[in-house]
Amino acid sequence: MKPLTLLIVLILTLNSCKDANQTPIDKGETTASPKTAVATHAESVKNNSKTNGTYLCKINGKDWSYTKASGIVSRDKKTKKRTAIITFTKQLDKGKEVVQLFYDGDTNQLEQANIHLKVPKTDGKTMTAMYVYHPNTNHFHPNAAISGTIDLSNPSGASGNAEVSDLDVRFDKNEIANANDKLITLEGVNFKGVGYSDSEKLFGSEKND
Repeated sequence: MKPLTLLIVLILTLNSCKDANQTPIDKGETTASPKTAVATHAESVKNNSKTNGTYLCKINGKDWSYTKASGIVSRDKKTKKRTAIITFTKQLDKGKEVVQLFYDGDTNQLEQANIHLKVPKTDGKTMTAMYVYHPNTNHFHPNAAISGTIDLSNPSGASGNAEVSDLDVRFDKNEIANANDKLITLEGVNFKGVGYSDSEKLFGSEKND
């Protein structure tokens, strides 16, 4: 009986040691390795995609960046006026913001600006505030001023600059919660290499039609 009892105890001891040695590998390393690494990496990429953007300017002293830029150049068939429109879009979790600049394509001077920003409302929600500068509607923005030039000499990318000051919100001013959001100033707008399409080159010159 004594040798048999000793053999049973020895077998149980060996099995216990085997289970103890396998537990950290099976439950520790296997569970924490590939899946955790992939999930962490995926979350990092997702977060970066939301925050990344290209700096464009300061709006009321705060940095403003865009996630997409595009341009189009065309000539009006009736007036023969050539216009270059450069659009910068900032994609948000909900909605988007836009800075759109209109240049005279012949003199290269900035003529119009159309800016859409998300701002708080008096009811606690948010709204899209529209700031529109047009030379024919000066009575809506009597103190506003714009300046800037564009360079279209590079057929693959436009470059330019712009300044916009004291531009009043165009609609629903009373619904905006913060007084500072009712008037905006854009400082230091500079861009380079913004891809654009030229309808005159795509479809032939319309200047002499």
